[in-house]
Amino acid sequence: MVYNKYTEKKSRLHKGLRVLSEEGFSSFMVKFAYYLERLNRRFFGSFIVAALPQKSFAVNGKKYPYFIHRRNTTWVNERAVEIPFAMDLVKQHSPQTVLEIGAVLTNYFPYLPIQWDVVDKFEKSLGIINADVIDYKPLSKYDLIVTISTLEHVGQDDDIKDQNKIFQALGNLQQNCLKKNGTLIVSIPLGYHHAFDNALFENKLKFDEEYYLQRGRGLHWKQIPKEQAKGAKYGTYEYLSADVVFFGVMKNS
Repeated sequence: MVYNKYTEKKSRLHKGLRVLSEEGFSSFMVKFAYYLERLNRRFFGSFIVAALPQKSFAVNGKKYPYFIHRRNTTWVNERAVEIPFAMDLVKQHSPQTVLEIGAVLTNYFPYLPIQWDVVDKFEKSLGIINADVIDYKPLSKYDLIVTISTLEHVGQDDDIKDQNKIFQALGNLQQNCLKKNGTLIVSIPLGYHHAFDNALFENKLKFDEEYYLQRGRGLHWKQIPKEQAKGAKYGTYEYLSADVVFFGVMKNS
């Protein structure tokens, strides 16, 4: 039986018992400890957010404030850098010309009138287009397409795994969704989708701009060269989060 974490609707107790029976006691205790840690962070989230100092990170010399939010405890994962980088680009465009793949920004800015289109295969919410990114074809193309830690799940976490689907998704977005002279920006945690990582470091993917941010201890991310990012692991520093996050920019010229 294949379990898809995006479609499985069982209770946490059921999931815990499944892990115990299928993965063993050691794996269960590791995941249970992490679950308790996340509960603790969420409970004290407001205090943690208020106590953390206002800090920033830089990409090519431009500074961005870290995104600190109770949801998903962003200060311990890649959301801290992905959200500000993406929102900086979104704010430079008219909402009617923006497409978001994966309902991420809507979860962190519920008070904003999100006017751009959002495509998400699984998320059920008002205004979200439930479509598969590999074959979504809009009536009108977009000036900006942004996708935050979403494409690495395409094909990787489906019931039927197919790692080539991520490349089909990128091709469909550029060819059928992006206007001429439009911009596609993606963020992907390295070490999660091995086929993507291999293609990236073999220079088989035609990104016009590539940025690599590596996490250090505490709330500290720094830009590193591509060769230093090669071989990055996923979830070694913090369970279920990135050590290195990749930002790729494609121009549809």
